[in-house]
Amino acid sequence: MSHMDTEPGEQARPRIEQPGADSEAMPSTADAVAASIACGRAVGLTVERPEVIAEGYSVRVRLHPEPVVTRVVTLGRALRGTPRAWLEREVAVARFLAASEVGVTAPWRDAGPHHVAGIDVSLWQWVEQDQSTVTDADFGRSLGRLHAALATYPDDLPLLAGPLADIAAAMSRSDDQFLHRAVAVLVPLAEGWPRRPLHGDAHTGNVLMTADGPRWTDFEDVCVGPVEWDLASLTVTEEALSAYPGRLDIVRLEECRDLRRLQILAQLLVGDFDEPALEEEIRTRLRRRL
Repeated sequence: MSHMDTEPGEQARPRIEQPGADSEAMPSTADAVAASIACGRAVGLTVERPEVIAEGYSVRVRLHPEPVVTRVVTLGRALRGTPRAWLEREVAVARFLAASEVGVTAPWRDAGPHHVAGIDVSLWQWVEQDQSTVTDADFGRSLGRLHAALATYPDDLPLLAGPLADIAAAMSRSDDQFLHRAVAVLVPLAEGWPRRPLHGDAHTGNVLMTADGPRWTDFEDVCVGPVEWDLASLTVTEEALSAYPGRLDIVRLEECRDLRRLQILAQLLVGDFDEPALEEEIRTRLRRRL
């Protein structure tokens, strides 16, 4: 990668590139860390020690001593391909919400996404967390406040971006007949559901507890769909449902839970996972829908 012109004695900074064909490769964690360091330095940050703070479908890297965290999609590319559009939506929605009274982890002032070393990197403000977790009741109430703020989001969002993208990827790569039968039933059903802006992947793991209260994070799957989708995570409890301030359609909630199960099945079939018990449980539950 080339460098920008510098004054004598000044350390050269990596150049932020335009996205290219190399965007299709799946980065490793080491690649994500290297790109995070390069991106931070390219935008003028002092990066002395990178720390991987989360690793899964994406890698998040704290750029010590700066109060900045990067996000690099890694394994998630197996289902969703080039992540730039997803990262752009996430930054735009989080920036919009940061201007409201809803607690969110805000994008850094030059959030990007930036393209460095063939990899898309977004930048986020570091938030100090405590060791507690959001209660079920607070989760339900907080989700209601988040939905109220999202209702005024002015730009277009895709329909159920996360599940429909993951399911489509699995359909194109797997000849699993059960998957294809379930898709034929559930996807047309989902396409007829009401549409309003949603978090897209709402569960307690995406709520950070801070000294200023709970903050929502991880808006990669932001989309439109029914409110029940944001309560369809298999970890959402009855207490959380009762605390949610809006009206819920219980029949649609069960349909959304089935779509969530179908999304998980798609991920299991395409990803490098070995969880036969989980897969069989999902198939058993979806058979009722078929």
